[in-house]
Amino acid sequence: MPKVKAKRHSVSLDMTAMCDVAFLLLTFFMLTAKFRPEEAVTITPPSSISEKPLNTKDGMLMVSVSPEGGVYLATDDQMAREFMLERMANRYGIAVTAEMKKNFMASEIVGYPLGAMRQVLNMKPSEAKKLSKGIPIDSANNELSYWVGYAKLSNPELKVAIKGDKDSNYKVFADIIGTLQAQNINIFQLVTGPENKPK
Repeated sequence: MPKVKAKRHSVSLDMTAMCDVAFLLLTFFMLTAKFRPEEAVTITPPSSISEKPLNTKDGMLMVSVSPEGGVYLATDDQMAREFMLERMANRYGIAVTAEMKKNFMASEIVGYPLGAMRQVLNMKPSEAKKLSKGIPIDSANNELSYWVGYAKLSNPELKVAIKGDKDSNYKVFADIIGTLQAQNINIFQLVTGPENKPK
């Protein structure tokens, strides 16, 4: 006599809990993710095979060089940014209002001569970006040394990195390195793009 096969019942899984967990994770990552910091200009750094990541644990002071040779400064340390603004405004006799300070803190990049500081700080960061032509670093007027000096005075543990475009003039890099050395900053990193190791 043939065996009677038992009818198979399909297994049903309740996916409600899985959906809840997926949406909770998605919400968590969306709310805690940091946006990529804005850049004053588009910079394509030269490539290298170095695999050492930037050490940003104690804060980072990034000096960027555009293809045209403009020098820009950015830092993720909010205390250092506030300290730099106060000291530079005092040095050049600029009375900083609460609105000007808010505009400065909203923009992560400094990229203008101090003669234009009052005008730039009275503008929204998106509008002020159009006036960013770079910080003067020539021998007659080296404003970068003051910005860097005040940043390091505020936070001596601040790491310094130089990010330059592969088409930038080498003389600008030499001037930046000279400025850093004049401030007794002899340890800094150069930002490069990744490249595969030769076979």
